[in-house]
Amino acid sequence: MNLMEVTQKLTAGELAGWAVVLIILLFSLIQISPLRLNPWDNILGWVGQKVNGDMQAQLKELKKHVQDMWVASHRQTVLMFAREARAGVEHSSDEWTNVLNMIAEYEAFCQGHTITNGIVKADSEYIRNLYQELSREHRI
Repeated sequence: MNLMEVTQKLTAGELAGWAVVLIILLFSLIQISPLRLNPWDNILGWVGQKVNGDMQAQLKELKKHVQDMWVASHRQTVLMFAREARAGVEHSSDEWTNVLNMIAEYEAFCQGHTITNGIVKADSEYIRNLYQELSREHRI
C-alpha cells in the first residue's frame, strides 16, 4: 500500500491531525538545526506578548517610577549632605564614604541616561573638595 492509498482512507479529521503532527515535527527539527530560524521561540514569544502585553506596559511604567524615585533619593541625599556640611555638621567617615559612593553612582547614571544635574553637580564638587580638605587636615 503506497502513501496515496493511505491518505485516501483517512478522514478529514485524521488528515488534519497528521498535518499538525508533521508541522510540529518540522518546527522542532528547524528549532534544533544550526539555522537561526527558531520557530518555537517566535511563536511562543508572539503568544507571550499577546497574553502579557498589559503586564509589560505596567512593568515599564513601574520601572520608570522606581527609576525616578532612585534619582530623586540620590539627589536629595547629596543636596542634604552638602547643606549640612555648609552648616558645620560633622559627618562620620562612613557617611562620607556613603555620600561619595552615591555621588559616583548618580553621576554614572546621569551620563548613561542623559540627565542634567546642575545643582547636584555643584554640590558634588563642593563635597569632594571639602572631603579632600578634611582628609588633608586628618579630620576624617
